[in-house]
Amino acid sequence: MKSHLEIPRGHRACKNANVATLVASQRQALDSASSDYLLQIRASGRSPMTIASYAESLALKEFFCSTIPLPAISADGLHAAVANLAATTTGRRSSIRRSETTLNRHRSAYRAFFNWAFLTGRTPINPAVLLRRSRAESVPTPPITQDEVDLFLSTIRLSRDPLRLRDEALFATYAFAGLRRTEALLLDITDFDAQRAILHVRNGKGRRSRIVPLVRELSLLLSRFRDDRLKVVDASTGKLFPGHNPHSGLTPRQVQRRFEHWKVITGLRPILTVHSFRAGFATTLHQNSCDVVLVSRALGHKDIRPTLRYIDLSAINLAQAMEATFGKRGPSQDRCHPTQHRKRR
Repeated sequence: MKSHLEIPRGHRACKNANVATLVASQRQALDSASSDYLLQIRASGRSPMTIASYAESLALKEFFCSTIPLPAISADGLHAAVANLAATTTGRRSSIRRSETTLNRHRSAYRAFFNWAFLTGRTPINPAVLLRRSRAESVPTPPITQDEVDLFLSTIRLSRDPLRLRDEALFATYAFAGLRRTEALLLDITDFDAQRAILHVRNGKGRRSRIVPLVRELSLLLSRFRDDRLKVVDASTGKLFPGHNPHSGLTPRQVQRRFEHWKVITGLRPILTVHSFRAGFATTLHQNSCDVVLVSRALGHKDIRPTLRYIDLSAINLAQAMEATFGKRGPSQDRCHPTQHRKRR
């Protein structure tokens, strides 16, 4: 007679399968686990920008070898890897070290990833449990000037580089539309409306979408680039800015390499980054409009506070603004003057 505590045969098989799966997951390599994690956060509804950011952090060559088993990553090893990120530069041709903002972004990605790996049984401990974000203040991005933008784009245009049309259209989009780096890379070719001269940003930060108006020069550049692609491949679908594969989009790392390539040829300031186009867009727009709310809307900010990082408030002359607004009002224009009220009576 079977004991009521005995596990049925089918249940034992299921339990054994689960144990085998757990054992296999504990031997899983970093690259395989990273793919599973990105799939999980994609299924959870995280924005494409967040997924791309996490993928970039987990794929850094300074982090860990992609084939290392997850249980082999200790807390000390993880801390040493993150410290190595802070000590190394952003690329082979660059002498610029990663900012604290960038390092905090990587730290957040590692904390989330290893917490998931621990909860799913892929590692016996969470090596990132003591990893903390830095409290250092964010360093403002140096804005690129309009003269530098003109020189940069003309250098691309006059070159014989086979990718000059794509690169000119891409960096002009950053300079004249103020898009974030990943926002431009997530654009589909159907998001560009040449007749209305707009870009439809569907995957903005926080999964917010917005319509971005285009200046005539940028609209013509995008139209010419799109028409040139149609001569070579059926580009009616796919990403607006393709990578090595015509049907897949550029990656952030590829954009960084192309920017560094053209920056060296042009002779621009070494401190400039891809994000400098967005900072330059905001700075120039504010200088010509003096409207912080308008600039915030153009950048796609939900809150006006991030916009203030791009604006030099010290350049705003309060006395001149007040004089220009109220200085022309004489006593006869004062509607609250008591003599005027007596006359009306």
